[in-house]
Amino acid sequence: MDSLTVDHTYGQALFDAATEHGKVEEIMEEYKAVSDVFKENPQLKRLFLIPTLSALMKRDVAKNVFEGRISTELLNYIYVLIDKRRIGAFDDIRRHYERLVMENDGKLKGVIYSALPLDKDRIEAFEEKMSETLEKKVRLVNKIDKSLIGGIKVYIDGKLFDASVKTRLESIRQRIKI
Repeated sequence: MDSLTVDHTYGQALFDAATEHGKVEEIMEEYKAVSDVFKENPQLKRLFLIPTLSALMKRDVAKNVFEGRISTELLNYIYVLIDKRRIGAFDDIRRHYERLVMENDGKLKGVIYSALPLDKDRIEAFEEKMSETLEKKVRLVNKIDKSLIGGIKVYIDGKLFDASVKTRLESIRQRIKI
């Protein structure tokens, strides 16, 4: 639960600052780039998580790696995460920030689960259908769920739309019992 609070608190703070400076999209792109650097260099992120390393030393590393490559606003934000020992939540905060950006633009991001990979046209058809249903622009990412017999499940903004074969069969089973 604490992680959820951290994600929301820091993600909202960054979004508010980015909005104030008119850099919402720029900071989102930079944040993704920093996240990619951490993925490509896991030892760098681990360095920021070492509790015995001082915040000052971690700030120096961040400055050497990122200064001139990202905005001053995002670099200062990274310093805050270092000082408050929240750098471990970096990716979770990014996901919350992206969600805020999409919501602000009247968009929602969701996941469509399927037994097999869906092609681009099929995903776009589901995005269109879900956009009509929710009256907001929806962007879906396809993830494979081997437990699905067939059909799909769509998870958007805390809501689950279940059109899986298993759920349909369960519904039929329930109706037959009555």
